[in-house]
Amino acid sequence: MAVSIEHDAARRYRELAARMRLRDAPHVAAIFDLLASIEAKHAVAIADSGGQSTEAMEKPTTNGESPETFDAEAGSAQDLTPYRALAISVRNEERAFVFYSYIAAHAPTEVIRKLAEGLAKDELAHATLLRRERRKAYREAGREPFRQARPLPQTLDAFWRLCAESDLRAAAYHRAYAQLIGAASSAAASLMSIADDEAACAMDASAKSSRSDAAVSAPTGPTYNGAVRLIEEAFDLYADIAARSQNEAVMLAAQEMAARVVQRLSALPQRDIGAVA
Repeated sequence: MAVSIEHDAARRYRELAARMRLRDAPHVAAIFDLLASIEAKHAVAIADSGGQSTEAMEKPTTNGESPETFDAEAGSAQDLTPYRALAISVRNEERAFVFYSYIAAHAPTEVIRKLAEGLAKDELAHATLLRRERRKAYREAGREPFRQARPLPQTLDAFWRLCAESDLRAAAYHRAYAQLIGAASSAAASLMSIADDEAACAMDASAKSSRSDAAVSAPTGPTYNGAVRLIEEAFDLYADIAARSQNEAVMLAAQEMAARVVQRLSALPQRDIGAVA
């Protein structure tokens, strides 16, 4: 399954690179060429570790069990801009990270667990690179003025205070939205489960920090898009800290939190959850 995912990702990135060259976006094309090369090398390394032949690597068989990590429909859109291509690729890397994180958490053997953990970290690194390039493309398209990168927490205490505030705010929002769409629906149950995990994280983070007075006001007019955005912003926050922090303890804590947020992303209900937007 991993060979299939990496092999398909390499092919998709080559396609995106070709399309970006047609749009006269050589810098973005070069990024996709680089990722295509990396994913192809991953496929070879994974095939070698599993004792597969080159032919098996090039034509992997997964019996239909391989997850769809690449948004093929969006990636084939005729109006694919550099920003849109990068945004699609960010989500694709996050999906792959979700898959490998899940495998690592439920691996039947230590060998599989270590392999899945390594691949999850690689996908997280790819997502971090693509998010940075997406922000550049967003600014170049005139949609957003230049902003300096957010300040990094310099200590674990500062990091846990940030976590407590972020998760407490998200928990309140997701609970409010779950109540809005109706407690009897399965979507509401999923959102409440996400909110419970966020609240537990906020409590744990508060206990690890020097402050425990984090508080948030009740959200007004919660929406599905808002519920999704809060989780995606949390992932961006922790992944950015993990990528840029020079404090090893903060970096490791941020990696753990990013993995936990990904579990929330995978638990999100689909958009068709009734009439509520």
